[in-house]
This record gives sequence, structure tokens and C-alpha cells, in this order.
Amino acid sequence: MTNRIERHTDEWYAALDTYIDERRGAPFEWGVNDCCSFAADWVQIATGVDPMAELRGLTSALAAHRALERMGGMLAVVEQFCGPHIPGPFAQVGDLAMVTLPSGHKAMAVCIGPWLTAPSAHGGLSMIPVDAAEAAWRV
Repeated sequence: MTNRIERHTDEWYAALDTYIDERRGAPFEWGVNDCCSFAADWVQIATGVDPMAELRGLTSALAAHRALERMGGMLAVVEQFCGPHIPGPFAQVGDLAMVTLPSGHKAMAVCIGPWLTAPSAHGGLSMIPVDAAEAAWRV
């Protein structure tokens, strides 16, 4: 049995707020606080299921990129574990979203309203407008 928090309840919003506050000052670290582990950790809090369980332990950019490439790319991997996506701009608070960074790499983020947030390579959290989302998944 999982410890799913009912979506859009006071408990769910409080859990999301607490999670974002806890990660706000965290340094970027592959396998601990990178974009995919950040998104997966929120899913685990909200649903009790870790969608990234099979991919934990990737502690470098090279290892992460090789694993994603081997599995068909970011979109394919997230769909494998989170199901089909919806159009990115339809993301709602607490949903996951995929964006393309200025570097051309894909990244995962969590929607917090009109913004998406994800760990920044410089530490803390980056804020990205929700309309930049290419794909989204309900949590």
C-alpha cells in the first residue's frame, strides 16, 4: 500500500510547499538534487511511489545522459514511469513538466503555478515560465 496524499487537499499543498522550501537552498548534486531526482522525489512524497527507483545512483551528468539515451530519451523515460503526457502549458500546481534548457538539454521541473521550478546548476531553484513546458504529467 502506498501513502498517496489526496491531490489538491490542504495536506497535499502543504506537502508541496514544504518540499519546495526544503530544496530552495540545496546545492545541485547529480543523483541527489538534479532535475530528475527533484521531480521524482516530489512524486514519491505525493504518491508514495518512486518513479525513478530503477535509475537512482546516477551520480554524474555523463551517467545520467547515457542512461536516458539508452532508454529512448527523457520523454520516453518519463512516459514509461509516469504515463502519457499532456501538453506542457496545461501543467497545474504539483504536476511534473519537461523543458528544454538554453543548453539544448531536456530537464524536469515541478509546476508551482505560473512557474516551473527545478534545481539550478548554480544551487537553489530555477524558475521557468510554465508556458515553456513541452510536456506535463499529473501527479
